Amino acid sequence: MTVMTTLPSRSLAAGLLLALLLALQPAQAQPGKTPRQLIDDLGVQVRQILESAKPDKTPEDAERAVAEQITALSRSAPGHLSLTAADSQGRTPLMLAVSGTYPLVVQALLADPGVKLQVNLPDADGATAWMTANFAPTLTLVACQPGNLTADRSRLMPPYLRRMAHLLKAKGAAVGAIVRMLQEAGAEPNADEARRVWLARCPNATPELRAALAGGELLPTLISEAVTRQLAFNKAMQENMAKVPARPPEGMQFIAEPKALPDGARMSPLLSVHQMNCVHMGRPRLPAILEWRGAMLLRATVQTRAGVVEVADFELLSGKANHKVVDIFRNAVLGGLAEYQCIGDHVFEQEFHFEVN
Repeated sequence: MTVMTTLPSRSLAAGLLLALLLALQPAQAQPGKTPRQLIDDLGVQVRQILESAKPDKTPEDAERAVAEQITALSRSAPGHLSLTAADSQGRTPLMLAVSGTYPLVVQALLADPGVKLQVNLPDADGATAWMTANFAPTLTLVACQPGNLTADRSRLMPPYLRRMAHLLKAKGAAVGAIVRMLQEAGAEPNADEARRVWLARCPNATPELRAALAGGELLPTLISEAVTRQLAFNKAMQENMAKVPARPPEGMQFIAEPKALPDGARMSPLLSVHQMNCVHMGRPRLPAILEWRGAMLLRATVQTRAGVVEVADFELLSGKANHKVVDIFRNAVLGGLAEYQCIGDHVFEQEFHFEVN
């Protein structure tokens, strides 16, 4: 039995435009890493700390080190372009720090006058940093993606749940602190627009949650939904697996299709796995005994945030097998993806070629 996968290179292409802009500022100090790179690295660092049996530092220690480097940059070069540089999806370092729930990093960024000046800047979806803070993505994944609460997709959840549990130890205080800091820095609350953007990003949200959001506040409603659903799912997994759905509903898609541009082209944040920088990648593990022979090619479209694979969609490119056999291969890939520690918040594609003789 052989398993062949397309593996990435260890390097992630840096933003060429950002590098050019920074090179045009000889009077400003050049950081060893840009704020975006520091924040991207932080996600993997925090995951590794939370998964370590004997960590030599806390997630807060790692975050504080990043915040101090950003503060040093801002003090030596106020308004440095790297502090506000947006990526291809319009996300600034502030948005990424908010998305990862890093209050110390958010505080360091907001101390810079250039960052504060752009606090209400939206990303390509129309979400500002304040809106993203109210989405609380590090706590509310299953509110957006209830299909993850199934027997197969739950294989992706442990790394996410460690981070969620860590944040909930302080009753989600970091989330509230970030919202307050943004508002004190001049962020304009826009609950209706935030609700619209979240619903557009989360088409799989349940009808019950949509009804609750229509009459309730976004942040507390999402957190309550996610925590309640996760606890109920954990209890069902422990008490009666028969009550746990085996897989998401047929046809459920976890990652949105690329947006159409006016000229008919597609605006896609999709990367090849070769463009990713993953410090660790797991391999699919098939059962020792598999009553099937042949070749199968699966394509996975994967979304990763803060060093954790959150969701994945699959397409069978070649190979003939019944649904149960395809489930076995897809579950094997999900198990491998759960171990991926990829730097940055991205969507990427990877093909998995299986040959069973």
